[in-house]
Amino acid sequence: MRKQSLFAMALAFTAAPALSNEILQANPGPQNNSGAPDWAILFDLQAGSQDLTVTAMRTASLSPAGTPFSIDVWVRSGTALGGPATAGPGSDPSGWTLLGNAPATQGPQASGISEIIDIPDIEMQAGDQVGVALVFREVGPAYFGTFSPPYGTYADANLTLTTGDARSAPFTPGGNFFSSRELVGELHYTTGAPTCPADLNGDGVVDADDFFLFLQLFADGDPRADFNNDGVIDADDFFAFLNAFAVGC
Repeated sequence: MRKQSLFAMALAFTAAPALSNEILQANPGPQNNSGAPDWAILFDLQAGSQDLTVTAMRTASLSPAGTPFSIDVWVRSGTALGGPATAGPGSDPSGWTLLGNAPATQGPQASGISEIIDIPDIEMQAGDQVGVALVFREVGPAYFGTFSPPYGTYADANLTLTTGDARSAPFTPGGNFFSSRELVGELHYTTGAPTCPADLNGDGVVDADDFFLFLQLFADGDPRADFNNDGVIDADDFFAFLNAFAVGC
């Protein structure tokens, strides 16, 4: 009975609109400037004609190769950019929302780009502008830019990244303000994402049927079980699904 149910749900899931997983490349680096722990880099995201969800990223830091660190991910409606230190969106906590802290691991090169970071989802409706602040914990951010060149703009058909600024004391009128400081790395996002990622059978309810369907997809190595969009189906995807399942709809 359970096998028949799973088979039927798998067919229903296959027939549902497929997610489109995309990668937007930011500044290719190498980074040529950096900050200290608890500094922030700020940038803007602009959605095109489709709803989308930014799910993961790579970013540069001053970590030794393979070292763990973390970033706090903050968002606000509208722009995150502009200074000086005493003014602008990044000088005050008003309007900002902390989505959460994302654990990260430095890549194989010291002071280079991280491994893929599974960040709290940044959901955007078509046409939305969202300001983002990444506050680096344990290590300092690394980025591209010195003096005051114009912001960098990186875009594809669905998403535009405008990057960016750095602040040594984010969400306060103190510290130092630096511009431009471009994000080095990449953004991963999906289009056509459901409002409930764990609702795998698309019935509007996150329940045991979705849980058993995920187990089947995971056991089969089905690419739809790649919940953190890193191209590998492993324990990280299992825990990412469990987190989404716990949130529900």
